[in-house]
This record gives sequence, C-alpha cells and structure tokens, in this order.
Amino acid sequence: MNRTTAARRWFGVISLLALLAPQAGAQPLPYPDANGMLTYEQLLAPLPDGPSLSAGSSDATVSVVEGTTSASSDALTGVDPAEPEVVLNWYQPSYWFGPTPWDSGFELGLNGASGTSESVSFRTGGFIKRAGDDYKFNSTLYYNKTNSEGIEIQSNALLDVRYDWLFGDSPWTIFLMSQTFYDEFQAFDINFNVNSGVGYRWLKTERNQLTTSLGTGASREFGGSRDEWVAEANFGINYELKLTEGKKFYAKMDYFPEWEDFNAYRVLSDVGLEIELNQPSNMSLKFSATDRYDSDPEGVSPHNLNYSALLILKL
Repeated sequence: MNRTTAARRWFGVISLLALLAPQAGAQPLPYPDANGMLTYEQLLAPLPDGPSLSAGSSDATVSVVEGTTSASSDALTGVDPAEPEVVLNWYQPSYWFGPTPWDSGFELGLNGASGTSESVSFRTGGFIKRAGDDYKFNSTLYYNKTNSEGIEIQSNALLDVRYDWLFGDSPWTIFLMSQTFYDEFQAFDINFNVNSGVGYRWLKTERNQLTTSLGTGASREFGGSRDEWVAEANFGINYELKLTEGKKFYAKMDYFPEWEDFNAYRVLSDVGLEIELNQPSNMSLKFSATDRYDSDPEGVSPHNLNYSALLILKL
C-alpha cells in the first residue's frame, strides 16, 4: 500500500470519527485496527448514548434519549396534546356569557272533552334559565288556545322575563322584570309592564326556597281605551319545595297596584307540580294552574284561569 492510498484511508476514518464523535461522558467509539480499517461488527454496532435518528424519516420531531430522560417537541413548546384548545364561535351563548350552562326546554299540553259540548284546549310554551355566581336569569313563554263547539273562545300568550343581580351570600338581590301579555278577547291588544326593585331571600335550604320582592315601574295597554303609561308598584313572592328526588312544587304571585289608586290592580299567579320521568331522562310531567286577574276588565271576565297537564322536553 503506497503512501497516497494510506493517507486517503486515514482521512476517511478521521472524517467519519469527526461526524460520529460522541458527547461528553459517552462511551468511546471503536478504533480501527492496525491496517486502518473498522471491522464489519464495529460498523454495525449502535452508537452508545448518542442521538437516535431514523434513516429515511421525514418527521420534524427528533427524539433525544440519554439514560432514562426523554424530550419531545411537545414538551419543548409547552403544548399538551391531551388538552386540545376549545374555540368558541360568536353565535354560541358561552362566547358572551361564559361556560355556565343554559337550562331550556319546551312545554306541550292538549286537553279535550265531548258529550253535551265539545271543546279542545291547547297549550304550548318554553323556558330559558341561566344562573351564575352573581346573577340569575329566568324567561318563560306560554300560549293558550281553546275551541268549543268549533268556535274559538280563548287565545292568549304571556312572556315573562326576569333578571336578578346576586351578591354572594347576601340574601338581598336587585331585579329587573318585564311581562308582555296578549289576549285576543280582551279590551286591549297587548299589556306591557316593566319593573325593578329589590328582593330578599328568607329561606334557602336543600328542600325550600322563599323569596319576596318589592319594586316599582309602569305598565301600558296598547290598543285599549286607556292607551297610556301608568305608574305602578310591585309586590312579589316566590316559593319552591322539593318534595322528593325528581318532584318539585312551586308557587309564585306578583301583585301590581297603581300608585294613584291601589283599588286598580293586576295579579298574576302560577302554581304547579313538576315530576321528572325516568325514561326518557330529559322529559318531565307538569301540572299547573295560572291565573291573571284584572280589577278593571272593561266588560269581560276579570279572571283568565287555565289548568294544564304538560309534557316538558328539556334541551
């Protein structure tokens, strides 16, 4: 072997050693033999404590192994693949109001009678509720329709919206409420009122809740003989009783007297019993009685009383 050939072999060996040089503290690489050559077994032996890179891999992630410690690109960037990022859209309620869940559902009831007279009574409605640490929102809507002997004798609807500001463990609240009542057989088309004031929670346990409210506001009858705003007071009471698991009794009443004449007033009351069904789990049975009393009905009945047996479908 001449000097040029030997120099080329040693240059190749030195270049290979420079590329595969171990890190500090790692085991030394095998040395060539006396002829300047590495054996076949030495070439195939794995490099101790060195970086591992699979041949032909196109992945951008390189796994570095040293002893029992491992590192990955996820650990270096701080991204936890087990917790994917949740992106909310503007049309989702949680985008505006936070992650507190909504409680909503539909109500449907149908009653009929035949014999000396035939009548069909239909009621439908729904509700939307939401409660947080510092507020409570409650909105209900129902529509009643009754036909007797083929003649419509009832068609009315009530939208009730209430918002309460809560103050931690304090029993005091501030509320804002609004009610819109439509009745095809009244002397007016729509009665609208808005009130605000303070509420006080007298009782709150696992089974009982009792709250009263005192406020002021105004109401107006659109399309009636007294089409103007009238100042009025508001006195309210709301009671709930949990009879057993899945059974709840409730009763509430709102009294609206005029400030100028307390003999002119309206009373809205609602009493009912809700029973959760086992199957399907998102349905309940509800028995209720609602009444709207007007001290000045202008020639029609002062009471608007409805009894209902309803199925509730919770969303």
